[in-house]
Amino acid sequence: MIQKTTIRIGLLLFLAPLFLNAQIYTDYIGAGHTQGVTVTSSSNEGQSTALSSANGSGLGIEELAAARFLNRASLGADYETIMHVKDVGISDWMDEQFAMPLVSFTDTTWMLWEHFYPQYIANWGYNNVVNSPEVVIPYWFYWKMAWWNNILKSEDHLRQRVAQAYSQIFVISEKSNLQLTGPGMANYYDVLYNNAFGNYKDLLKEISLHPAMGYYLSHINNPKSDPANNVHPDENYAREVMQLFSIGLYELNQNGTRKVDAQGDFIPTYGNDEIREFAKIFTGLAPAGYWWPWVDYSAVPTVWGQAFNDIPGTVIAWEPMIPFENWHEQGPKTLLNGQVVPSGQTTLQDIDSAIDNLFNHDNVGPFISRLLIQRLVKSNPSPSYIFRVATKFNDNGSGIRGDMKAVIRAILTDAEALDCSWLDHAQHGKLKEPMIRYTQALRAFNVYNQSGKLWNYGYVFDELVSQGVLTSPSVFNFYLPDFQPSGPILDEGLVGPEFQIHTSATSINYLNLVHTWFISGFLGEIATNASSTIINAPGYELNELSPDDYMYLDLTDEIAIAGNSQALMDRLDLILTGGLLSSTTKANIISTIDQIPDLPIRVQVALYLTFIAPDYNIEK
Repeated sequence: MIQKTTIRIGLLLFLAPLFLNAQIYTDYIGAGHTQGVTVTSSSNEGQSTALSSANGSGLGIEELAAARFLNRASLGADYETIMHVKDVGISDWMDEQFAMPLVSFTDTTWMLWEHFYPQYIANWGYNNVVNSPEVVIPYWFYWKMAWWNNILKSEDHLRQRVAQAYSQIFVISEKSNLQLTGPGMANYYDVLYNNAFGNYKDLLKEISLHPAMGYYLSHINNPKSDPANNVHPDENYAREVMQLFSIGLYELNQNGTRKVDAQGDFIPTYGNDEIREFAKIFTGLAPAGYWWPWVDYSAVPTVWGQAFNDIPGTVIAWEPMIPFENWHEQGPKTLLNGQVVPSGQTTLQDIDSAIDNLFNHDNVGPFISRLLIQRLVKSNPSPSYIFRVATKFNDNGSGIRGDMKAVIRAILTDAEALDCSWLDHAQHGKLKEPMIRYTQALRAFNVYNQSGKLWNYGYVFDELVSQGVLTSPSVFNFYLPDFQPSGPILDEGLVGPEFQIHTSATSINYLNLVHTWFISGFLGEIATNASSTIINAPGYELNELSPDDYMYLDLTDEIAIAGNSQALMDRLDLILTGGLLSSTTKANIISTIDQIPDLPIRVQVALYLTFIAPDYNIEK
């Protein structure tokens, strides 16, 4: 019996002789599982033959539609998941996903820390990430390994995909001192993940009170006004919570187009007065566990990390910030649309009033809907598409505003997302972001190892393609939603956000990465022991891994049909693009791989050529 056929990290194992004899499959037929099967059909006029459907070279439109849907609704789906969506239907599959149990990135991060910490003590006596024997910190490596572990093992495809999209809207980044607390980063991501199908209002409040956001956008330890000493509340979060997280810069119609005044000018949603008033709202917040009496934060620098060591100034990085009323700005505050927050409220009452004010602004529905459509479906949604989704944001059909479950369903099941008639529209589609290409490569072919420790940390990947998870260079994400690359996209007045990081350097780096994955067999940056997780530490070599930790792709089914290059390419086309590879692209790949007699190598080359093809990298 042939076991899983694999590509290993660090070393390629090709077992070509084992594939000379055909295998009898008893689990299912199709995509090459045809030996011993007699196939008949009533008519094949104008259609693929019945045998073509069974051998994988004539897959139908339902399979292709399911695969295209999963390209938007997951971080990568395997053949079996595609077939499941085809069988149960998109709506029922989404119901299944909404009911999936949650995982915890925070818990996984602590699990990893508990695994590695004894090794640090045994090897060096302390964690030498900052070369200080007093500091013991589970830094960014552990959170990043937890992310990859969870997304590669979890079956909650939809929640994982939405959380990744949220992470590019409600941005914090480890490209700051946040890198010193893995649990803090993981816990912030849990807020996004846990609220993926919740209410937008709850999400907005939770990110506003999270210490990671407080630190990143500087409303942690935000003091009340002291005019005599020229002290004023920090305005950073007040500005960004409006500009980036809720209403945007200009008044919008419900279809996402900008309103104009009598002079034909765009109408700003807020000005400096509103920024100053919101800044007063977000004063008096400090991390939980901030044990001493409040002092001027400029006099005693905040140490970002964990509070295990009783270091003065150290904050707990994963509990919501708590109010210090004596340092909260008192008095009324005038917010958007002239709403006045009355004097005499507590800090949290003021924050609730501000969240209500933002949440109920007319802009939120079209603003957030457009951003999510861009992340999940296409760069240039039509005004009618935005209108339909914003309408669901405003009312889920049961009188509830901000129901993100209804919003996500509306985005992914809209005719503009599903109808094949859109495939030929010039404004339809998007450049697939590098992270999604990588996660799809690993998830579509069921990456695994014998130890079960899929502890990738993706540092080199992030550096080469300028994208990771929570690694944006600024609060404005990796790319702006209105970025227009020079050329036809700009000429047509369209946008292409992902092209902002598709540079001459990153595009070449991506080609080399794909070669590394599929030809060289290095599928990730795995760490399972202390020496292999500390940059510049003694023995920092991936080859120190136990063989049980090597990562593999399960390509058994692909190799089983690789003798028929057309069937192989039809299967890859289904899994990876939902049938969007052009006949020219497929013919070119087939003519290349037909010259390769070794079937495992044939599959590797086919994967490499598919992942670098424009047809794959442009989602439709």
